[in-house]
Amino acid sequence: MKKFTIRYPCDIEPERYWREVFFDREYTETLWREAYNTFAYDLVEETIMPDGRRTRTARVTPKLDVPLALRKLIGDSMAFVERGRFEIEGPNAPKWVARLLPARPADILISIETRLERTGPGQSDRIAEVELACPNYQIVEFLESTLRKGLQRASEVTERWLQKHRDSPRSESLDAQTGLLSAFPGPQQMHRWRRGP
Repeated sequence: MKKFTIRYPCDIEPERYWREVFFDREYTETLWREAYNTFAYDLVEETIMPDGRRTRTARVTPKLDVPLALRKLIGDSMAFVERGRFEIEGPNAPKWVARLLPARPADILISIETRLERTGPGQSDRIAEVELACPNYQIVEFLESTLRKGLQRASEVTERWLQKHRDSPRSESLDAQTGLLSAFPGPQQMHRWRRGP
């Protein structure tokens, strides 16, 4: 089991990030495309609970720069399913906990826990705690390097997104809100969205 943590600054407070940014469909697709070089992203299912908890399942296919020695094992790309849940209670909550399950090889497990820590007015650190498990240490080293680069690019994509949307009317109205759950749907708005087979 390989574990590592990535921390980088984010020009937004935690509550606003979870309300406005993280679950935005356009942001999510932009993040996967630009930070992780994904050429296929399919949101299979998303569920929103009355209390603000969420789950999301997506199929993702990033383009990877796979070393020749590993191409027989994982190919030129690695399609996987992301199964994530948004936890609003417990240690380090709120946080997004995701498991990435590659279709090939099947003995790889990637777990990423993402949370924000407030560092000042309008400022946070976004923290990603990653766990990698695979019997092949070369695959683990390759995935660690790939994820570290992707998470660094994710911070850059997020900052560009925040700059682009900072002055929008929606951002101003959300800034006036307090608390996290007020921005989540009530029971009458709970929905389940599915695309694909």
